[in-house]
Amino acid sequence: MKVSIRKVSKNDWRFILKLRNQESSRLSFHDTSIIDWDTHVSYMNKITNKSTDHHWIVLSDNKEVGYIKIVNNVFGSNLLDGYRRKGIGSTAYKLVFEEAKKLGFKKLTAEVKIERPIPLTFEEKTGWKKIKLIYKNKKPYSYKIEKVLDIL
Repeated sequence: MKVSIRKVSKNDWRFILKLRNQESSRLSFHDTSIIDWDTHVSYMNKITNKSTDHHWIVLSDNKEVGYIKIVNNVFGSNLLDGYRRKGIGSTAYKLVFEEAKKLGFKKLTAEVKIERPIPLTFEEKTGWKKIKLIYKNKKPYSYKIEKVLDIL
């Protein structure tokens, strides 16, 4: 299995919406609702033309299977159902971390909901560290995590 990444183009937006709206993905997001096309296009336009925002399609044997973005140093990722626990995510993370270093990023942050289908151990295995517990309605809700990128 060959894992690679490529920059997102407008032609990828429908795939990204499909990925974002799959149930397992929505459970990981703060907004768990299904997003419509117009809302999605508005969001993609907003993050496509900023120098601080970068995003990639994850490919496994040249098939589109995931999406990774960095928006203002905040990292987000997702894989299609059926492609998790196969090493694709770990390899894609390494590839994106290398790209992020080339782009000048020194550190990335993310927020991971405590109750989500994929445990935090995945991020910990790829070098992320918990830095803060976030509460919502006085209950533990998520972890803020960070990844310090090694120098090239």
